[in-house]
Amino acid sequence: MIYKVYPSLNDFENLSRLKVESSDFANNFDYRNIVVNKPWGYEYLWFQNEAVAIWFLRLTPGQSTSLHCHTKKRTSLIVLDGAVQCSTIDDKYQLNTLEAVVLEPCVFHSSMAVAEEGAFIMEIETPPMKGDLVRMHDAYGRQGTGYENTNEYSNDFSMYEYHPFEQKDYKSWKFKNLEISLTEKQPEETMDTVMIVPINNTIKMRSKKVIDVGEAITMNNDIFQNEEIITPNYSFLVFKSLK
Repeated sequence: MIYKVYPSLNDFENLSRLKVESSDFANNFDYRNIVVNKPWGYEYLWFQNEAVAIWFLRLTPGQSTSLHCHTKKRTSLIVLDGAVQCSTIDDKYQLNTLEAVVLEPCVFHSSMAVAEEGAFIMEIETPPMKGDLVRMHDAYGRQGTGYENTNEYSNDFSMYEYHPFEQKDYKSWKFKNLEISLTEKQPEETMDTVMIVPINNTIKMRSKKVIDVGEAITMNNDIFQNEEIITPNYSFLVFKSLK
């Protein structure tokens, strides 16, 4: 299941009362080869190009990210392992492995690991703007603050599950019970292919169908049926179940 969420009046009303700044430091910092420690776990940059930044998140059991939003970027949250409750101002979404929520700009959201073993999440941000962050509520007192500073950065990778995609030669990566691969061809529809995400261009088809860059979508039997992709130079992440 993939849920797509658009901002509501509650989102816009709350956003209008909050201080909105985008950190130039966070937007321009090179996050490769570091892990960012969080009070709920940690995260690191898994892959980045001009269109998307893809982050790998580890949430420890029972812990939650702040209730926050991004005013300029779309966010796809994909559960790689475990179970997550993604809460917005208006709703709650229960996500298991290889389920996702696509959050359009300005949607306030938080993610809580509800499985006993915690959870691993892939966060795909479009465009790459780490400083685009507005925190409304936070269990750790970070409301109103920007992204973590360098005091929380680590390069001792022995303490983490650290598997940046660039170290996997950009082909494929197996993690737990799934495989993520990169293809520059139209993805093939197979029994084990669960979802796809375009990561360098919005996909336009001859029939006028569109898949936004960075948007996780379910790979079903009719998405490309009798379709022709007319976008030049595209690439997809393909998520397959190994169970």
